[in-house]
Amino acid sequence: MVDGLPALPARPASLVFAVVLLAIIGVSGSAVGIELVSVADGTTTGAAIGAGIAGYGLACLVAAIGIVLRRRWGWWLGLASILVGLGVQAWTQLIGGGGLDPVTGFGLVVWGLTLGLLLAPSTRAGARA
Repeated sequence: MVDGLPALPARPASLVFAVVLLAIIGVSGSAVGIELVSVADGTTTGAAIGAGIAGYGLACLVAAIGIVLRRRWGWWLGLASILVGLGVQAWTQLIGGGGLDPVTGFGLVVWGLTLGLLLAPSTRAGARA
């Protein structure tokens, strides 16, 4: 106990880093999606793409919160969100042609790292506790 508050249970470093990355992906995705909706100029396609990105960001943020609360659904939502994100990143890289785009390449690294952290045995054990 510190200053009358109960101590937080220890969480594995892999779980903490996975939560941080999911939260960053979630906040940035939500912000980008909202911005795209605001500049869509009344086009349905632009608004739909922005809303989809904002929804994806929200799913990642909710997953991060769920994992912090040690809810199994948080881990599953995080896993599903990251797999979808990796799929979209790979798909955009394939349809883009040419060489590896540095932004997409960085995204693939971050999403891949997040996936690895989520699948780490210590993260899975920590999320279940």
